[in-house]
This record gives sequence, C-alpha cells and structure tokens, in this order.
Amino acid sequence: MFFDDLNAACVGTFGEPAVIRRAGRSDATVTGIFDRRHYQADTDDGPVSTLMTSLAVVDADLGGPVPAGTTVELRGLAFTVSEPRPDGQGMTVLLLREAR
Repeated sequence: MFFDDLNAACVGTFGEPAVIRRAGRSDATVTGIFDRRHYQADTDDGPVSTLMTSLAVVDADLGGPVPAGTTVELRGLAFTVSEPRPDGQGMTVLLLREAR
C-alpha cells in the first residue's frame, strides 16, 4: 500500500527512538517523529500561545492501541499521552504533555 511505504520513509528519515509504557503490557520501543511547536490564537483579551508536543508512530509498530494516560519516554524526558489521534492511513499521532 502506498501509505505504508510513505510512512516507513518518513519515520526512517525523521524518527527517533521512544519507549511506550502501557499498563499491563510489556514496554514497546518504537521509532516515531517527535514534534514540538508553538500555536497562537488571537482572542479578545489578546494572543494566547501554547506549545503542542506530539509523537507520530506507525500503527503496526505499536502492537495495539495506546490509550490516554500511557507513559512515553524519549529524549531523556517522560511524557503522558493526552490523546491518541489515528490518521486512518497507518499512523497515530500521540498528543503528549510532560509528566510530573
């Protein structure tokens, strides 16, 4: 399938290792595309900026769903999945927030 090849090429070029720690399952080391970017929205009270952090992973590498609350470790940092967003084309973007 076209998207399988495209997804593999993107992850192979831009990916980095991450560990997915799901409750009741073995840890999974995957390669994903880490992204952190600022988003700004203008409101009546002025601009509001937020930092969006995500990890895009090939579904086949995940070995099943990654529910909200799952821990992801990468770049020496720990994150919690706030929302998984499957794209319907063989990848899932995990929205992350820094673990406390």
